[in-house]
Amino acid sequence: MLADVQAEVLGRPADTALTLLLDFDGTLAEFHPDPEAPELTPERWELLSQISREPGVSLGIVSGRRLDDLRSRTRLPNHVYHAGLHGLEIEIDGHRITHPDLAAAEARVEGLAVCLKRLLDEFPEVHIEDKGASVAVHTRRLPKDMYDRIFTRADILAVPWIAEGHVRRLEGNAVVEYLPNIHGHKGDATRWITGSIEQKFARRAWVAYIGDDITDEDAFRAIECGIGVLVGLRPTAATYKLDGIVDVDRFLRWLAAQGNVRTAT
Repeated sequence: MLADVQAEVLGRPADTALTLLLDFDGTLAEFHPDPEAPELTPERWELLSQISREPGVSLGIVSGRRLDDLRSRTRLPNHVYHAGLHGLEIEIDGHRITHPDLAAAEARVEGLAVCLKRLLDEFPEVHIEDKGASVAVHTRRLPKDMYDRIFTRADILAVPWIAEGHVRRLEGNAVVEYLPNIHGHKGDATRWITGSIEQKFARRAWVAYIGDDITDEDAFRAIECGIGVLVGLRPTAATYKLDGIVDVDRFLRWLAAQGNVRTAT
């Protein structure tokens, strides 16, 4: 419930640094049949920009999108943390940190996108997103009862890359993605951002991570001090649940109205 999340934010230990991390698709932008369409509404952009300027808050966006794609959609200030490709790319204050094995791993994904596009012969409404370092198979335009059949067929096409250990499979909401077989997920991004904030402010970070995707479960499990908030009603490792993106908007409005967010005494 929203009221419980608000109470947790207000009641966090006074000596902690409030850290708000959010997923993008399905959390800050509504799902769209075309994965290229989602972007922040003007109100969400204004609210996030305002929150990011508060001295008591550190803000970050954590997404499966490539970092450049994510930045082009948020258009938020440089002091906002941006983590792309499930944490394999992170940027803060104009400084970009990329997984050291990412460049080499990209070469091993070569040819996979072309192979997966064979799915379009049977399922023309599938969207194949070639991210360069990974390939995602989106099923947003299709009925849910077709997802398993499509993902099974995609797995068969990807067998040569999986068998050679070049890619790992990551399933999300209406998508399966074949990522470079190197360690890195949203939980690692959460830990990295948390460590950066603790070093910057010399105090413990208190994290509120809000996300809707299955891939956000890694982030929920990575939180040592704070809460995970699922946008949706499925089983989860998150501490709390919000009914939908409308509640995310309500939370952002509430947080922006708090000013330099109070803590309980």
